[in-house]
Amino acid sequence: MNDSYSSLERRFLAPARRVLRALFAPIVRVLVALRVSPNAVSFAQVPLGALVVALMPTQPRGAFVLFVIALALDGIDGALARATNRASNFGALFDQYCDHFREVLVIAGLALWGALNPLLAGLYGIVYPAFNLTLYLCNHYRVPLPFAIKSYLVVYPALFAYLWFGTNVLDAAVALALVAMGVVIVLGLVRLACAMD
Repeated sequence: MNDSYSSLERRFLAPARRVLRALFAPIVRVLVALRVSPNAVSFAQVPLGALVVALMPTQPRGAFVLFVIALALDGIDGALARATNRASNFGALFDQYCDHFREVLVIAGLALWGALNPLLAGLYGIVYPAFNLTLYLCNHYRVPLPFAIKSYLVVYPALFAYLWFGTNVLDAAVALALVAMGVVIVLGLVRLACAMD
């Protein structure tokens, strides 16, 4: 259980992976034939994240489509690793680094272009990795958290509304995500303190 999922998420993870495996199978076959490494697919999220930021002010819908492609790569890398028997602890860690870099880069881009309060963006850049680290440590020490409200449940819908429709509720969504992640961090630290004593 060395991952950054809550118990609730883990219940849906296996069925979701089966669906994604079937959906991504043609892409994975092409990547296998081209001998693309799963880590290269993970890393591809980073330049895509930079391109999302670059396109935000002039091509917001294109930026959102690229963001969705980056999220798909986050699933394809794991499917490719499993299909080629190259799944490893380092690969999972590298995937997390790339995910976090892409996530924080997009949030910073929103602040750069004036769509998000810079203070909220800065806090997100700190709290988001701490939140995932807390989930990881709770799982590692066998005190998994029952639930965690992840950014994809709160921030991604607001990002879609902003980039697709021009409706900006990003400050409220990021503030809500920060509070939710903060609660999970505190709960996780309490559970870790009990487990480590």
